[in-house]
Amino acid sequence: MKIKARQTGALGRRGRLLVCLTLGLTLFAASASPPPALAAAGSRITVTQAVMQETLPGLVMKPAAATETLQDFIRLTISQLSANAPFKAWKDARTEVFPLGPGTRSWLINVMNGEQRIGYLIISATDNSGYVLSEYGAGTYGLPYSMSELRQYLVQEGLLTSNYSGTIGLSALYAPLLPVWKLTLENKTIYLNASVLQVLPWSLSQAKGILSGQLDATALVSSGQDQIRKPSPALLGGGQDDPYADLLWLTAPELKSISVASLNALLTARGSLAFQAAGHNDALGAPFMITGCQSWLPAAASGSTDKSQAIAYAAAGPGGKRYLPLAALQKSGTFHKPPLPLSGGTALGVALSTVHR
Repeated sequence: MKIKARQTGALGRRGRLLVCLTLGLTLFAASASPPPALAAAGSRITVTQAVMQETLPGLVMKPAAATETLQDFIRLTISQLSANAPFKAWKDARTEVFPLGPGTRSWLINVMNGEQRIGYLIISATDNSGYVLSEYGAGTYGLPYSMSELRQYLVQEGLLTSNYSGTIGLSALYAPLLPVWKLTLENKTIYLNASVLQVLPWSLSQAKGILSGQLDATALVSSGQDQIRKPSPALLGGGQDDPYADLLWLTAPELKSISVASLNALLTARGSLAFQAAGHNDALGAPFMITGCQSWLPAAASGSTDKSQAIAYAAAGPGGKRYLPLAALQKSGTFHKPPLPLSGGTALGVALSTVHR
């Protein structure tokens, strides 16, 4: 009986020791884990990015005050887009405004749900003191000018480390159809595609020439009471969004002319189209796939089926998150059919039968 009692006591002590050890390890793990802001489910912020943000204050974008006329155009555009998917979450969203160079010609407007970005607009000034919608898009990741994605890319590519002690400068620039980062490290300047992150092979003179370009304002949604337009529900083709998945589109002949009606028909039949700008793909972030389209009609004709007056924006790139002006794409490059037919398109916010009429 004494032996059994001693065994029971020893087992009890071991059990208590194991409980204490487990509790201690749990507390240690909790103290070593990242703060809630970094460990939150779905967060794309890493500890490395947070450290870089604190130790490299030059790696930030600084907001700017928007004029009343710019604010009016922002509010009107968001109100119109939020009527249909994929922009419905914009209805009660707040906005952040950041200037885009060179000069003060364009602005990035982040559409925010709390502290999370759910979309963006790029609005540019016109020569007659008006504004145009250069591009826009919805999503929570993979959007142009993502600071968290930029920091991660710089670390992964070895372009910048958290213990960098030199001077650093970051500018957000906008070339027609291409968001750009300009990163200055000491006497070195690097230009990066700010949409699909990659270093651009530009000299300073090349960058100046590309960034000085402007979009044709007549082919964009514009400010002004006499120019108000309303967007139709977006048509999404559901096709391949990676131009490198099957390069046989390179052998397809150029599509000579693309209208809103023909683009919708092609997306419905093929699911997507390839876009390239042979010889200057880097200046446009090409090649990329076109996987959707949204038409903007004059307010008086918003219920009409006549698309001849429409200004169209094509859903481009990974996930079709960026809506780029179709007319600007037509002038800058060529469209090609993918090699194999894909499934039929689907229109967001409308019945399937409506799409195929």
